[in-house]
Amino acid sequence: MALFSQLSIDRGEGALLYDVDGNRYIDLLAGVGVASIGYAHPKYVAAMQRQIARVHVGSFTTEHRAALVKLLAELTPGDLNRSQFLLEWGRGDRGGPAARQVADRSYRSHRLLGGFHGKTGGVLPLLGSSFKHALGPLMPGAYLSPYASCARCAFDKTFPSCEWHCVDSCAHKIQIETTKDVAAIIVEPIQGTAGNVVPPAGYLKLLRDLADELGALLICDEMITGFGRTGKMFAIEHESVLPDVLTVGKGFGGGFR
Repeated sequence: MALFSQLSIDRGEGALLYDVDGNRYIDLLAGVGVASIGYAHPKYVAAMQRQIARVHVGSFTTEHRAALVKLLAELTPGDLNRSQFLLEWGRGDRGGPAARQVADRSYRSHRLLGGFHGKTGGVLPLLGSSFKHALGPLMPGAYLSPYASCARCAFDKTFPSCEWHCVDSCAHKIQIETTKDVAAIIVEPIQGTAGNVVPPAGYLKLLRDLADELGALLICDEMITGFGRTGKMFAIEHESVLPDVLTVGKGFGGGFR
């Protein structure tokens, strides 16, 4: 994208970006969902400056890391109170693979819903787009089913008269294409890269029920929707659905890893 735009950015302020020629642009994409509080927010800059002056890298526990873990446990719903920090979450590439690794520990085959969960090898099979073309062979054990995208229904049906045909199709796919020993279902509460697709109310609850029936994990990818971008702290809260794993990034890191 940077190559095609032929822009060379010099600085940012709030929602604005300035290039090296002094031209001003409004960043309507918020740094691909990363700059949730804008650019050069004075409180953010001050906090970063204080921390960099003390220590800027390391794997040991610090006062601020402990405080962050505690705050996350308070913000996340239900009993989601354990955190795993990973590199490059700001891009969203690590959260999906990490979640899949959690599921892998179950030593079971996978039934994972399509969407966008990063571009690294572990989640390429989960991408429902042409990005993965010519990048094979892909890791085995992943199966894709159409999302509840009612405006462009893959089954050419109409909601609610379809009676959740997409969920039934997902269950049927598991029945005939897998060993039915499923590790996890992974889903975006709202699909971002696919075009900001908002599923009908009740979709996540049905996937929660399906995961429970299979003895599988429900992994919700909130790289894009997390931290207030949908009007609630996390998109899953709109349906009061509690996943087993919640992946976050982008706005959470604000560009720093």
